[in-house]
Amino acid sequence: MTRTTKKAAAKLNAAISGAIKRFAPPESLTVDEWADKHRRLSPESSAEAGPWRTKRTPYLEEPMRAFTDPKVHKIVMVAASQVGKSELELNIIGYIIDQDPGSILYVHPTIDDARKFSRLRVAPMIRDSKPLKAKVHDVKAKDSGNTILQKSFPGGMLTLTGSNSASALARYIIGDERDRWATSAGTEGDPWALAEARQATFYNAKAVEVSTPTIKGASNIETSFYQGTQERWCHRCPECGEYSEIVFDAIHFEPEAKRVRGKKVWSLKGGVSWACPACGCLIPEETMRRQPAKWIAENPDAYKKGVRSFWLNAFSSPWTPWEKIVLKFLDAKNDPQRLKVVYNTLLGQLWEDRGDLEDEDTMLARREDYGTRPDGTPVELPDGVLVLTCGVDTQDNRLEYEVVGHGKYGENWGIVKGYIMGRPDTPEVWQRL
Repeated sequence: MTRTTKKAAAKLNAAISGAIKRFAPPESLTVDEWADKHRRLSPESSAEAGPWRTKRTPYLEEPMRAFTDPKVHKIVMVAASQVGKSELELNIIGYIIDQDPGSILYVHPTIDDARKFSRLRVAPMIRDSKPLKAKVHDVKAKDSGNTILQKSFPGGMLTLTGSNSASALARYIIGDERDRWATSAGTEGDPWALAEARQATFYNAKAVEVSTPTIKGASNIETSFYQGTQERWCHRCPECGEYSEIVFDAIHFEPEAKRVRGKKVWSLKGGVSWACPACGCLIPEETMRRQPAKWIAENPDAYKKGVRSFWLNAFSSPWTPWEKIVLKFLDAKNDPQRLKVVYNTLLGQLWEDRGDLEDEDTMLARREDYGTRPDGTPVELPDGVLVLTCGVDTQDNRLEYEVVGHGKYGENWGIVKGYIMGRPDTPEVWQRL
């Protein structure tokens, strides 16, 4: 090959190399692998700005990998606040833009929520992640075709909207804070059903539904969770080796209260520990944080239907000490509205609304069935009863008594109520009592 020919070939290669790169297949990465390689946490929204590390929040690895599983078409995440559920959504969006482009519909409770999220979370992520910055033009750029609520990129577009707005067709749907959505998108009906209907033409559509839990029996995310694999993040007990979910009822602490300017101030004597439900051993927080953990499904057959669902509370968060959760509970335990926030955002539990009952039929319908033993006899004491007390009222011709069971955090159960007929000034009545 002559020198002239070599120069001509070099010029040709230089001219077409940019176009040829467009034909390169995407990297063979899962969402978590993509995030570990390309995602950077922005200083505006993270106290740990810098490269994303999945190992910092290992409980997000499976939900992220589920997104790239061809058998899964829907992911449900029920989670307390500040455990990284927004980062899960952002990593999925980044992966789609860079690796598997398509139209994305990102639905928030309101259009104002969507605008705020776009400015504070989506824009910084695009700016700080090189592959995304190369594919999504800045809103301020001339003829960028992008706005606060729409981001175009090769092969697709990200549309951010509110739950009360009708939306366009989309291959991917991400629903944020599902339990705060409007009950109807204008006059068209349930926003989630409408959003899923707009995926009908895509054989490879995927949906991600995320929310903090709210009211028991009125929670949309609860309904979606029970349609999936129902996975809980479980830690291994270092004493017996069994895996169990860390929940507030198994947390042990010794509270101490004092009054400062007439207000009660709570503190804890010693540390906070967890009681393994399998063996009963008390394990300190610092020990449990070093134990292996994994997702355990209660309804694994739902995987065949393509729905994986996950439930996570703040006890697994690397940013939330257990002592903080306990103190928040103690501060709020006598105020139902504040306690509801603690249940939803920290304990990751549904709040049971025990408001005014309308009539005696409604009250009777809410009675709890304590169950029966294998031989068919009724269970006398439900799980959770630690102490029994008996209260007695004297009348002219009888004694009336009630046995009450008491558990943790002021919970109590009616066990038995009865009458002993006879004059209370006779020894025989008291012997019968």
